[in-house]
Amino acid sequence: MKSLSTAVVAVLLGGGIESTSLVRRFLDAGRRVVPVHVACGLLWDAAEAWHVRRFCEANRAPGLEPLIEIDLPLHSFLHGHWAVSGVGVPQAGAAAAELEIPLRNLTLLGFAVHRLQRYANAALAIGTTADNSYADGSRDYFNRCEAVLSLEAGRPLEILTPYITWNKTRVIRETPAATLALSFSCVHPQGTQHCGTCIKCGRRRQAFETAGVSDPTEYIATG
Repeated sequence: MKSLSTAVVAVLLGGGIESTSLVRRFLDAGRRVVPVHVACGLLWDAAEAWHVRRFCEANRAPGLEPLIEIDLPLHSFLHGHWAVSGVGVPQAGAAAAELEIPLRNLTLLGFAVHRLQRYANAALAIGTTADNSYADGSRDYFNRCEAVLSLEAGRPLEILTPYITWNKTRVIRETPAATLALSFSCVHPQGTQHCGTCIKCGRRRQAFETAGVSDPTEYIATG
């Protein structure tokens, strides 16, 4: 789809390094940013929402629109999945495939579209990187989503993926330290803190180490 280059961009804000970096990047470029957080009833949703709200508060600016929060419980659909049961949470070093959640990106994009009616020409942005090996993480996938969601929205809809050729290490190197410090990447948090042992914490630690950037994260398990 031809780029529409709209001034308003709605960022799917999960609180992680990539999505918080995107918000900051678009704001610094003078774009009007609508942060959208979708809670699906997963183990980390409450902690994630807390961090997302904290990030938005810390980045208040004329170009940052109020946070849109969507509550979309998927317990029945994901019945038995570790992300809702808490049983068998993948630990650091586990295969990336263990993180996959069915229809994840399509769900987030589809429901975000229906909460953006007041932003008639808004583009959507998602922080997918080259590290994403899942079927819903390619540019071809997002191109097809554009076509379907444009029909659903009744207007041409652009899905921006600025980091799709970057890895997490590069995102870390090119993101302000203050933004990194407010990001959240944990699938088994204790309260609002990173557990330090799950697959996401393991990948987060490794990415900071590889990037040669000081990790500002406070992990409960420090070993």
